[in-house]
Amino acid sequence: GEHGQWEKTKLFEPSARVPFIMAGAGVPAVGRSCARTSEHLNIYPTLAEMCELQGIPANLQGRSLAPLLRDPDAPWDHPAVTQVARRNTAGATMGYSVRSERYRYTMWNDGADGEELYDYQEDPRELKNLAGDSNMSVLKARLRSRLEEIAGSRGMEHSATQASGAP
Repeated sequence: GEHGQWEKTKLFEPSARVPFIMAGAGVPAVGRSCARTSEHLNIYPTLAEMCELQGIPANLQGRSLAPLLRDPDAPWDHPAVTQVARRNTAGATMGYSVRSERYRYTMWNDGADGEELYDYQEDPRELKNLAGDSNMSVLKARLRSRLEEIAGSRGMEHSATQASGAP
């Protein structure tokens, strides 16, 4: 019930975050944790690389986490994207969120139904939405652009009209 809402289909950190543990042969960073942001899309490319599989599709959307398994502090600039649909009488409103190591930017219905921006260094409980703060406009625009770029490359739906199946 974070933020007074029910279910694990929200775009707040407690809903989007899941524990992820990878260990075994070929993982040199034994006993070390990694604070980098990752996605479930990264699991297959990681296992494929670690197992030296051949014939891996070239169009995978995830990235191998092998560099982080070798060095959990290695440079990593790959945010995580989360998508949910809020069902309503008109169909659904799509929500997209991009999570970097420090920030989360969220837009609902391409921003028409709201935007959110949280700074986890200053506000780990997501209590202060910075999306309307003019001092954050450059950062917000950069995160939105990154989110749109990633969503576009993955063929993710963008609007409530598309989500409801309307033309």
